[in-house]
Amino acid sequence: MGEEQKQPGYLAAQKVEIKYTYARFYRRVFANLTDFIIFAFVFVGLFIGIRAIVVHTPDYIAHENTLTSIRTESGMYHAASNGRMMDIVSYLDSEEAAYSGFAKMDLARETVTKFIAYIDNKSGSEAAKQVQNDYDQYRLNPKFTYESATFFIKNGEGEIVHNPDCNANAATYFVKAYAPFIDEHCQGYLITLVPEYLDLIHYESAVLFAGELLPAYLLAPILTYYVPMLCFRRGRMTLGKAMYRIGVVDKNLLVPSWKRTLARFGIFYVAEMLLAPFTFAIPFLVSVSLMAFSKSHQGLPDYFLGLYEVDVTNDKIYFSREEILLTGAAESKEPVNFKPTYED
Repeated sequence: MGEEQKQPGYLAAQKVEIKYTYARFYRRVFANLTDFIIFAFVFVGLFIGIRAIVVHTPDYIAHENTLTSIRTESGMYHAASNGRMMDIVSYLDSEEAAYSGFAKMDLARETVTKFIAYIDNKSGSEAAKQVQNDYDQYRLNPKFTYESATFFIKNGEGEIVHNPDCNANAATYFVKAYAPFIDEHCQGYLITLVPEYLDLIHYESAVLFAGELLPAYLLAPILTYYVPMLCFRRGRMTLGKAMYRIGVVDKNLLVPSWKRTLARFGIFYVAEMLLAPFTFAIPFLVSVSLMAFSKSHQGLPDYFLGLYEVDVTNDKIYFSREEILLTGAAESKEPVNFKPTYED
């Protein structure tokens, strides 16, 4: 070879042969599983850290305060002892509240009355009338019964009251009558009849996805799969691959160049990480299938780039031909062989 002719005579005279074996499939699976666990921890850590920053920004605090104010004034939520806002039904039914059945029923009834008054003040009398009419129809529905008796009836004054012939106790009235209306009707009206509330919900959802989850998901693969290769340069290993002594070589059985390494990570990052949620993880499944059943045992990125994962438990991966000659990797009477000669 021309390159060998440029070396000193004693190096050119050395003839070496390098040979690797494929990393066993089960070890590659465990290595990938280890990397995924590391990825999960990194993702959660990033999400917690990013969220801690976001929730302390002035804009987020202002939106959160407005949202809390609406929820409290509407009667649909209550601040628990830990400061977290709970929907009123969950709060009344919690161990913290420890209310009796009668107390839960009365407070739930007051909640509906308070909510209708809030809608009247916030969105106008027509909106309040809409909620009131729905509330009346809901209670007087002839199919709304307990042991064949309706929960509510109209008295002589035209008021809707509890049916004295209904055997449901106060706790049952809370669970079967008032709680469903609050959860399924009032909560919906809060969103549809108070536009500001819906805008605040959209804001929080957008911040959660675009400002917290997405950055964490974009950064976690880089920190998990790419940054370790800056440390484990010989073999371009991740932490999982380093634990199971699995390295990567190119078609010349040398350490892949940084361009090829970056391309390998790019294909994995885009196809198997970014597109996975939108493609039902099909690229990932294809990669695993190729790794398990193809003749060369290559994953999807390695298949495209001509790279191979090899067992380096007792072997060393070299950066160049010159390094092999200089270290005297192995002596042989045969000429240097840089073709992929793997053993299963």
